[in-house]
Amino acid sequence: METRAQKRANEEAYERTNPFKWMIDQIIRFRYLIGLIFLILIVALNLNGSSIGSWDKIVSERSDNKTSDVIFGENREVRSDEWMVQTPFYFSQAESDYPVVNKQYGKEGQNMIIAYNSPVKDWTVIGKPFNWGFLFLGKERGLSFYWGFKIIGMLLLSFEMVMILTKRNKYLSLLGSFWLTFSPAIQWWFMQHVGDLIFFTLAIMVASYHYIANHQKKLLRLFMMGLIVINGIGFVLVLYPAHQVPLVYLIVFWLFGTLIHFRKELILDIWDLPIIIGGLGVIGIVLFHFYNTSKDAIDATLNTIYPGRREASGGGRPSSDYFYFLTNWKLPFADFKFHGTNNGEVASYFNFFPLTVLLSPFIIFTKQGKEEKYLGAILGLFCCFMFGWTFFGYSHSIAKVLMLTYVTSTRGLVTLGFGSVLLSLWMIHFIWEYVRVPGWVKLIFLGLILALANHSLVTSVMGLYFNRFEMLMTLIVFALILFSLLFKLKKIFLLTMSLVVLASGIFVNPVVHGTGAIDKKTLAEEIVRIKKEDPEAVWLSEGDLYNFTPALGVNTINSVRFYPDMKLWHKIDPKHKHEKIYNRYAHTRAFITADKTKFYLDRPDNFTVNINFTDCKKLGIKYVISNRPLQDYNPLNYAQFEQIYGPDEDKWSIYQLSFTSGDTQATITEDPVGGTEDYQEIPQQAPNDYEYIN
Repeated sequence: METRAQKRANEEAYERTNPFKWMIDQIIRFRYLIGLIFLILIVALNLNGSSIGSWDKIVSERSDNKTSDVIFGENREVRSDEWMVQTPFYFSQAESDYPVVNKQYGKEGQNMIIAYNSPVKDWTVIGKPFNWGFLFLGKERGLSFYWGFKIIGMLLLSFEMVMILTKRNKYLSLLGSFWLTFSPAIQWWFMQHVGDLIFFTLAIMVASYHYIANHQKKLLRLFMMGLIVINGIGFVLVLYPAHQVPLVYLIVFWLFGTLIHFRKELILDIWDLPIIIGGLGVIGIVLFHFYNTSKDAIDATLNTIYPGRREASGGGRPSSDYFYFLTNWKLPFADFKFHGTNNGEVASYFNFFPLTVLLSPFIIFTKQGKEEKYLGAILGLFCCFMFGWTFFGYSHSIAKVLMLTYVTSTRGLVTLGFGSVLLSLWMIHFIWEYVRVPGWVKLIFLGLILALANHSLVTSVMGLYFNRFEMLMTLIVFALILFSLLFKLKKIFLLTMSLVVLASGIFVNPVVHGTGAIDKKTLAEEIVRIKKEDPEAVWLSEGDLYNFTPALGVNTINSVRFYPDMKLWHKIDPKHKHEKIYNRYAHTRAFITADKTKFYLDRPDNFTVNINFTDCKKLGIKYVISNRPLQDYNPLNYAQFEQIYGPDEDKWSIYQLSFTSGDTQATITEDPVGGTEDYQEIPQQAPNDYEYIN
């Protein structure tokens, strides 16, 4: 009978004679050097993963005669939070020399620390390592640094995390690094809260573990505390409690499990006090500075109607939601448009949480690997805790105390999925190394999981997304993965899972050269030219162009706001009648009108305002970008629109707005430009339709 030591020795001997495994070993061995080389190449070649090419459908005319900057993949219009909001925010900061409060937004400006963690020249940038490139590389290569650093850093952190979970199983760890990084739940939300918080969480978990595990190494302890400081600051500054609250629980659970794991070895010494207090002190000082400089913006954000005042009750997720990962492989290639959802909302983590629950009795009563069980138990408890919240919900009083009222069940699924991947990787290693399960039991478990998966596919919207052949093939591949996992067919499992992981995540975001989708537009170049001649002028952009102009560094009345500009809106709504419409995180579409100023709520995060001539004068608007013939208003003899650019291929024109003497505009019975129906998708609801939000 071959012993485990002999088996491992034979495997190592085989690895030394296998060229493919030798190559993988070298990649693992020199992973940090390889990561650095790739980061340099990404920045040097000016590559990024942004979907800013989606602007081409709104503004298409370019000065460089190119039709697209996409090298590989496709732009994801559904990720408007990235290409329409966050990336323009970052460019706007670059055009303004990275202020904390960017005056290009409205009358009061906007705090940019809160606005998707935009790059700022401020102490808080310590916690934003992805943004450091903007400060010394400029906006184009700063964006390349952002994407390169984040994805390479997440691959390396994920590898280290799985090395901890699997007792340094390097091949499973390599799979795990891609499994985590290229999970669709991360890739579809890579630039937003999910991508940031998962990165910071991984860094904190890895650093805290190695601080304790390698306690005898003083310099390593200091380095790990440095990582905790940087990522701890970044974690807090994301300001998205729907993900932060459960991830804080995961970090606390992890720290507790690590301390139990090393309880017999850990002895505090004289260096711990200054290192720990010093690290926590730096975090406290930076966060106090942030609060002190951003208190008004924080209060305004927390007091918005959406999302500041919403309270989650938990529960209500159908069992099929826990199998949404079966759609992962198709999401990059076909849109999910059922029941008002989309690819980003459906994207999840491929995991084996249900199988782990079934195997738990065998894991618990296995005598071997006793010390390794603590980390698995902690991850299991966290997953059960989050499953309970998303599936059953807890009483309001308990949820309030645990701060889970900030966590909607849909967002809770995301953090549950992340924890389930970590638990799954731990479980795979543990059962491969220590657990013996009878073959007939494995087949029963396999049948139960497949039955649940099939039920989820057939009874949910996934049944509409897949045709019968796709559904059958999905179940067959899933069955192969489960079978190879349970029966320890390691090579088949590693290969099949690698293919599924890469197919699910690597095609989500495009590979793009440069930022010409914004900078090289003829409209953009004309805006920049006018800005140089008239830098203090105030602009209004009609239609879907509202966050295009801030990216070019001009002062914009309507844009995307994380909290409302009350000074701006109170100028044209002095009695605050419409405050429930504009007191929110919102995309703000605006149009010039000869009629009365009106506000319309389109969606919880989007409203439209039609601004009349008198209010345009109050707001000091000088330039208007529109694809309507605004010069047709001129016969009214109050507002005069001089066309100074256009119309271009998309009918966009730039108008300079001036006003004749007098304080009242002409009374008209019909809007000469065509009326509300020509305002491109302006909703036809009454102003009080916002009440459904409350």
